[in-house]
Amino acid sequence: MKQLAPDLFERRFGKLMEIGRARLPALAPEWTDHNAHDPGITLMELLAWVAEAQLYSLSRRPRRDERVAYAALLGFAPTGARPARGLIWPDPNVAAFAESIVIPAEAVINVVDEETPTFRPSQKLLFVPGKIQRLETRLAGRRDVALTFRCRGESGLFGSKRAEAKGAVWAIGVRAETAESQSHTCRASLAATLVSEDERVAMKVVSDTTNGLLSTGVLLLGLDNVRTSPREFTIELHAPAGFARPPRFLRVEPNVIPIVQGRAVARELHVATGLPDWSFHLDLPGLRFDAGGEPVQIEVDEPAALQVWKRTDRLSDRGPGERVFELDAERAKITFGNGINGKMPPAESQVLASYAVCDAERGNVARNRSWRVAPFAGVYGVNLDPVTGGAPAAGTVEQRRDARRRSRDEHALVSAEDLVAAAKGLPLLEVVRAWIVPPAENAPRTGAITLVAMRARPGGKEPAQIPETRRWLDAIRRRLRPRIPLGTRLIVSAPSYTDFSIRATLIAEAGRDPAAVKEAAERELSKRLSLNTRKPGVPVTQRDVTAWLRGVDGVTRVATPQLIRADGQPGDDINVQRGGLPRLTRSDLEVKRP
Repeated sequence: MKQLAPDLFERRFGKLMEIGRARLPALAPEWTDHNAHDPGITLMELLAWVAEAQLYSLSRRPRRDERVAYAALLGFAPTGARPARGLIWPDPNVAAFAESIVIPAEAVINVVDEETPTFRPSQKLLFVPGKIQRLETRLAGRRDVALTFRCRGESGLFGSKRAEAKGAVWAIGVRAETAESQSHTCRASLAATLVSEDERVAMKVVSDTTNGLLSTGVLLLGLDNVRTSPREFTIELHAPAGFARPPRFLRVEPNVIPIVQGRAVARELHVATGLPDWSFHLDLPGLRFDAGGEPVQIEVDEPAALQVWKRTDRLSDRGPGERVFELDAERAKITFGNGINGKMPPAESQVLASYAVCDAERGNVARNRSWRVAPFAGVYGVNLDPVTGGAPAAGTVEQRRDARRRSRDEHALVSAEDLVAAAKGLPLLEVVRAWIVPPAENAPRTGAITLVAMRARPGGKEPAQIPETRRWLDAIRRRLRPRIPLGTRLIVSAPSYTDFSIRATLIAEAGRDPAAVKEAAERELSKRLSLNTRKPGVPVTQRDVTAWLRGVDGVTRVATPQLIRADGQPGDDINVQRGGLPRLTRSDLEVKRP
């Protein structure tokens, strides 16, 4: 690709002034004095000087730095290869152990009868054999989840591993109706408390990939605050802001192991040559690091002591005595200075590199594979879901694609269509329908926008209570509020439902089964009055109902149709509020033969 400098920095100050003076007769014929003392020429010289400085700056800016800067504006930061991640659910036979076992963070985990790829636990874990005795939800102004666990061993939670368990976490796996873990959902910050006969202690929630118990994932609880080793205890999980919707568990299991593919390389040895611009490549490919994290730690064994050198973007910006190095993440190459731009490691000194690697997409594993964990003999468990997420480092093509997607999906919510689409796209909140209530003609303009959101009905049945709870509506507002323009106030409300019932007598055609005609008529009413398709604010009239029933196949006449309000009084029309919906609670249809 051509460099920017030859194309941009060809025109200097004098050339720009010549171009400006040459255009003056055509652009400003009345301007006749083009000498240096003219104020207009002075302004032209100032603009030419600014343009020359900008061209010089652009020509000296590397293209990679430009891409990194523009990507940072969209929230993208350089990352390494992405490792595959998954959950291993323990086999029932594993719970037969008598005492707790500490699973170190460097424990090797792989598929049975396969040596590669290798995995590691995401954290130092404590395996506690036992069984969940009871799982319940408590609703008293708030909704808590209580899990009662009984250890198999007599020595309780820690057993004889109390000292070794320092820094370890206990994993509780959750398998919910929503299998996909969404990192950007309205996650409820959970608070965990361990309750036993001897103590009641708060536990730190180290990690929560369940999105507040709403999706499949694992909950990692810190154990350092627990002073005793109870044999039977209860874990209370509480969402301070309340659950947006009740959790729907398919399975809850302790001792689930969250695994990450790859391994850490500690102090890989390289010997410095003492030459300027000395460089070396890392021994293992697949450099892995998160956005904003340090990819590599470099230590140099200098005569005085072991020194940690820092990473820099460009050695050319550094001084002669600075302990810095430059990293080319794509080629896994480390480059040191030349004594003028960055210090040179002493000749024959030991250079130690510590980093993490993974196999990228080769680390993905299909579901229902048997796994072996280093401290255990035989099969530990299976992965009920595929181990996914492994991918190479994102290049410029992938970043451009993600930038387009993010600009399309995460832009500011300006129009009513934007708000409706964003509300319906919120994961895990089950927003099946949304609309904006237009303000009244004579109402003052206060900058408030009212968004009406309707929640999906599990199983297609209308519940006894309105499912749009206050917490559910607050969760929607919290997710949408950061994306609305400043000065706009968002109000999220539930639809105003107007309950009514229908009573009518239908005359069927000769030879038609009255039961079949009645079933067809009820289906037609459900279709016409469906909450998912009914236009908000439109009343239901007796004339409309008569026309719907008359159009049912097999109906010749509709006799005595009545609309019954919620108070039991009949009426010709069922009026609904602005932005509201009519809700059919009962249809009492009688079908007679001709």
